[in-house]
Amino acid sequence: LRINDLAIASFPGETFAEAGLEVKRRSPVPHTLFLGYSNGCIGYIPPPEQHKLGGYETLRSKSSYLEIYASDKIIAKLLELLGQLAAQPDVSQQFVA
Repeated sequence: LRINDLAIASFPGETFAEAGLEVKRRSPVPHTLFLGYSNGCIGYIPPPEQHKLGGYETLRSKSSYLEIYASDKIIAKLLELLGQLAAQPDVSQQFVA
């Protein structure tokens, strides 16, 4: 979702802080708000390097069943979508009297 120079981006589960920071850092929209637990919840979405360390978020279970690179793939798609939003014209000035 984009409103002027603000984008709202979301993940469908529980991410690590690194995911939100990366999306915000690489977003082509000047101000990007990152939300987790949006549009459903597919469980924990740890970054690949966390799988090497282990921990309850990376164990295969009902609440964590994604592949190791799921976080990277979701971030890539989210950045692609943000790029499409950034390319759209800003229509906010069309409604100013």
